[in-house]
Amino acid sequence: MSSDRSRRPDQERGGFVLGLVVLFLFTIAMAATAGYQMVNTEFTLAQTAREGQKALVVARGGLERFLGEQIGMVGDSVSWAIGDGIATVTTRKVLEADTLNHLYYVRSEGTVADVRTPNDPARRVVSTYAWHRISPVPDTAAIFMTDHTLEVRGSARVIGLDTATVADCPGGGTAGIVGVASGGAAFEFGGEIDGNPTDVDLGWTGFGHVVQDSNLRWDILSDPSFPVEFDGTAPDWSTLPADSFPLSRHVGTLVAGGGSSWSGGRGTLIVTGRFRAEGSFRWNGIVLAGRLDETAPGDDPEILGMIVAGFNGDQRDEILESGTFRYHSCNVYAANRALSYMERVDHAVFEVN
Repeated sequence: MSSDRSRRPDQERGGFVLGLVVLFLFTIAMAATAGYQMVNTEFTLAQTAREGQKALVVARGGLERFLGEQIGMVGDSVSWAIGDGIATVTTRKVLEADTLNHLYYVRSEGTVADVRTPNDPARRVVSTYAWHRISPVPDTAAIFMTDHTLEVRGSARVIGLDTATVADCPGGGTAGIVGVASGGAAFEFGGEIDGNPTDVDLGWTGFGHVVQDSNLRWDILSDPSFPVEFDGTAPDWSTLPADSFPLSRHVGTLVAGGGSSWSGGRGTLIVTGRFRAEGSFRWNGIVLAGRLDETAPGDDPEILGMIVAGFNGDQRDEILESGTFRYHSCNVYAANRALSYMERVDHAVFEVN
């Protein structure tokens, strides 16, 4: 009897210690859980911040790419994969200052998905305002070239008077432009130069003036990595609407009409090297050439529009022995639209969120 009573306090002390241990373990578990939650929250916040920064980089990259690559008429939206995310650029016209200059609101949203929350990607948005320069190349001359002379001989004709009429387009039938504008002089040796006025010696030194006065980003247009709809081969004109004046490009020297696929067409033709028109080559629109080459007697090329040449800085004195090069205001206007580009308003890039 006495031995049972003496053991009872030990059992009670053992139960108390067990309860204390359980409570201690529970406290440790709660503290560990709280610590884990805190660390996990901080990690999630840091991860979210990193993904947000990535999304901002993607959004800015999309905006810069759009402004740098946009050539021709402006679409509603375009998307690119950039780094780990997607940039979606949308545009909205907000002002028509005149028929050739429209102001757009350009919005770029960058999204970067997290594998843990694929349905809730990080999003950042940047925006800006940009002018759409619809007709960037000024109607300067039927042939507009850098600082060298141009001799017009034989059957060659360079005419700056407008071939178009109001029947061709509402703006047709203008007073015309200069026949030949160059940094050198233009001479007639049996050929014909006419215009309003006939010719102008612009007194240039160096090819930079052609680039500057044509309002074109030649370094971009001539870069083979810059995407052009028809690059290297002539379009299949039978598949295009009659009122389509696309942008085409040939990298290097082009002898047009001399048995090549470029027997004729319309729109804007970019030739990054030397351009020579032979045979019965026909073009309606604008030809932009790194260098204009001579034409030979007996050929009969015809360009109804405008030639701008000398972008490469290696233009030489040239002789046109044949061919008709006439200004056509409607063809130039239609071809010019394929060269239209976006020009960002200064100091107008901002984050929306």
